[in-house]
Amino acid sequence: MHELGVATQIAELVTRVMDDNSAQDVGEVTVEVGTLSCIDPDSLTFCFEAITEGTRLENARLKIEEIKPRARCRACNEEYEVRWDDFRCKACGASEFDVLVGSDISVKEVEVE
Repeated sequence: MHELGVATQIAELVTRVMDDNSAQDVGEVTVEVGTLSCIDPDSLTFCFEAITEGTRLENARLKIEEIKPRARCRACNEEYEVRWDDFRCKACGASEFDVLVGSDISVKEVEVE
């Protein structure tokens, strides 16, 4: 379960944001999760809540935005949405591509007070 490691990194980042802004409380933490990252949003939320319980991050709420993967075909340069059941280019059928978005995890926004 690599969600625990990701949740820990998010908590560390949120703590730094709070420290940098002399914040006492944190509200919503918006996280973008690419569907190719293989992160389960429910597991990530569970892990985050478990590791922040009893800490100053206890009131933080994860808002997870799933990012659908997009790729660019190496053969015809077409951009298209990648599906789990078919990675081939929708325009030419080639299977060599570069992932543009949808494989990363990033903290988009942290609300602090």
